[in-house]
Amino acid sequence: MDRVKYLERIDYTDVIDVADDVLTRLHKNHVYQIPFENLDVYYKRVFDLNIERVYKKVICDLRGGFCYELNLLFNWLLTEIGFSSRIIPSRIFNEDGTLGPYFDHMSVYVKTEKEFLVDVGYGDLFDTPIEIKSGVQYDGRNYFRIDKWNQKEYLVSMSRDGVDYSKRYTFSLDVVKTEDFDIICLDKQTNPNSYFVKNVICTKPTE
Repeated sequence: MDRVKYLERIDYTDVIDVADDVLTRLHKNHVYQIPFENLDVYYKRVFDLNIERVYKKVICDLRGGFCYELNLLFNWLLTEIGFSSRIIPSRIFNEDGTLGPYFDHMSVYVKTEKEFLVDVGYGDLFDTPIEIKSGVQYDGRNYFRIDKWNQKEYLVSMSRDGVDYSKRYTFSLDVVKTEDFDIICLDKQTNPNSYFVKNVICTKPTE
């Protein structure tokens, strides 16, 4: 990885250190500079999660990607900087309220003196990392809550007004490998019922 090139891609020019405020700025810059998109799925260009391929696509070719690509790549950057960071499995709530399968979504777990849920690959969620703790948190746009969902999973809920919350996804802190996401990553690209097959997405927040 060319770390300088990566930081240029997300327009990050501040100090680099293993610190919570640096993590917050890196996360926000990433979300605001790199789009959440599935154009390869639309054009039927099947891809895998080879990290070098993802790096070339997003950093060198100035593209975006969906959750597996963007969070995998950001996790790599964080570990290169020196953060204690790793990918974790998540499950997104469908429109009917049911939960998707294990490895349905990829998030990132970062541990400093605190514990954070990091996600630059959702499309419309939090702009900055959310601390894994009870209580309401605010990222400058929306309100969030993390609650225990079951014995090994946490629930992420979001609210526009801080009053009415909707469930977004669950996540666990299980130790997993990139290859664990391969089967479902392929399914999301090829299954006719996949949200990403049925929809064309390219989105990025603005101030």
